Amino acid sequence: MRTTIDIPDELMKEAKKKAIEEGITLKELFTRTLEKELSGGVPAQTAPWKQLHGKGSAEALQPEDSGFEGYSGPDWNHSVQVNEPED
Repeated sequence: MRTTIDIPDELMKEAKKKAIEEGITLKELFTRTLEKELSGGVPAQTAPWKQLHGKGSAEALQPEDSGFEGYSGPDWNHSVQVNEPED
């Protein structure tokens, strides 16, 4: 749905910067923020790696730092088919 709202200039500048930093569109930022607000502060389930975008090098990360623990989002390899050897 399309709608028009007036957003203060300074708030819009901050929103644009945040969207760029996270590598997402303004629509995605506004949708996620609105979902978070309407759900009582609990963000909608998003891909955990999106939170890591632009946060620096992964050199010091350990497997437990991946952000995937408890992730119940879509299965990224649902369409991958594996050819099993025949017995």
